[in-house]
Amino acid sequence: MANTGNRYISPHKVMLGECTRKEIREALRRGELKAAIIPIGAVEQHNEHLSLDLDIVLSTFVSQRAALQLYPQVTVAPPCPIGYSPYHMARKGTLTLRKETMQAYLFDVAQSLKTHGIRTILVVNGHGGNHGLLREVLPAWRRDLDITMDEESYWMGLTDEDKVTILQGYRDLRDGKLDTVARQTALNHASEDETSVMLAACPQRVRAFTMEEYDAANLDYAHNLSPEVEAYLEPFSKEGWPQGGPNPENPRDRARQENALLATVEKGEALIDIHTQYVADKLQKMIDATEKGLPWPPSE
Repeated sequence: MANTGNRYISPHKVMLGECTRKEIREALRRGELKAAIIPIGAVEQHNEHLSLDLDIVLSTFVSQRAALQLYPQVTVAPPCPIGYSPYHMARKGTLTLRKETMQAYLFDVAQSLKTHGIRTILVVNGHGGNHGLLREVLPAWRRDLDITMDEESYWMGLTDEDKVTILQGYRDLRDGKLDTVARQTALNHASEDETSVMLAACPQRVRAFTMEEYDAANLDYAHNLSPEVEAYLEPFSKEGWPQGGPNPENPRDRARQENALLATVEKGEALIDIHTQYVADKLQKMIDATEKGLPWPPSE
């Protein structure tokens, strides 16, 4: 429950899909409901120990916490669970949308919300592959919908100082203790960071593992790939990736698994607090801009 003055608010109260039409209608009529969050993520591989839906689970979780902090101003729309993940298609279970499909889905949801009178919308992203695809269409969407709209990956509020303070892997990177390119580039996917957040937010989606089990599986994500998988990977196959180049895929996959062993619940709780505050602060600024009739983003 969230404590708002002397009232306790159910976390489900901020989820649009769990409200009735009457509840939304009256919140809009009273002028209380001013903004919406659309979570977006991915269903893709997160190594051997994390559920495939991590990206959408965490973007929705952070969105809900931010909406509770800003209650009753914000509702959380149903999430867009699948994102743009073609470069992970060598791993079983990964799903991916075409760029145009993802963009069309989000535009249609935003247009629906605007039609009902919600004029401030923040897309909270949980998957790095979506970020650029959203940024490239936002100017047109703002113009066409005539609303205050933006996109933010929830982890963007995490500073370099935060990373070094909270995460052992980043301290090791700073101190020159990571001896391979694979280890140096394995810190932000399915590793200490995301595993810690999942341990704190959704521990049932984290599986126990050992490096002995990982090595015994003899995983190979760089060779003998099917033609269908090759077609997904080909646009990203610069410098010989995934087989070769300065950072071939198999060593980095193992480095992610190794780094994940550093994860703890306490680290996850610290990260969640930062992520939530970052999203809430940005959305409050957007609401204020809408209320004052100011352009968004402010620099434009």
